[in-house]
Amino acid sequence: MRGIYLVGGYPDRETFNECVHSVIESGFDFLEIGIPFNDPIADGPVIARAIHEALENGAAPDQVMDDILLLKNTEIKKYVMTYANVVYSYGIKKFSGKMADYLDGVIIPDLPNRMSRLFYDNGFDIPVVPFATLETRLSDIDMINRSKSEIIYFVGVRGITGASGNLESSELLEKIRMLKDNTDKKVIIGFGIKTRDDAVRALRIGDGFVVGTEAVKRQKKPDELKSYLNSLM
Repeated sequence: MRGIYLVGGYPDRETFNECVHSVIESGFDFLEIGIPFNDPIADGPVIARAIHEALENGAAPDQVMDDILLLKNTEIKKYVMTYANVVYSYGIKKFSGKMADYLDGVIIPDLPNRMSRLFYDNGFDIPVVPFATLETRLSDIDMINRSKSEIIYFVGVRGITGASGNLESSELLEKIRMLKDNTDKKVIIGFGIKTRDDAVRALRIGDGFVVGTEAVKRQKKPDELKSYLNSLM
């Protein structure tokens, strides 16, 4: 599974939607759309700056969600990445009611896996994607397997988005092997994917990847983004 992350509403609504269609036309399997939040603690400087600019230009949750609704008839899988406070503030049931029929999952980096139950218990019908990291232990697998999501978001580096990592490190390979041996969910490698070589390695050792920072760098220039997307395939 090959995926791209874009910041919703960045740099403006029209350009964002043009970028979305570039991802679809390039043949990627899934699209991860970030709903901007004013305290993006898990994001590096590139994505954080894009998020703040999108907010300044009016990228409210409803606007970004409405743009996602327009993708209903596209085959690409759709995920939202945002922070827990965005969902809480919008309303857990309200968010789910609006988006459940349109999303394959939500990715919430500041929501521990064990806390996703609070969402489900309050009427949230969208799969919450579990995280795994280099610190994930075998004892954590049961919690991961309880998720309704078909994927695991594997953070292959320590740090914020945009950080570099070694996709051939023995530590990383052993952790992915542990996940694949103990769950039937697809292991998607996020963070640290920049080039086609990175993408090929990620597909070899896991079940997929998502490119974020390098895509967001090019969101202001859709033609440049499209060329970059083609270089990854």
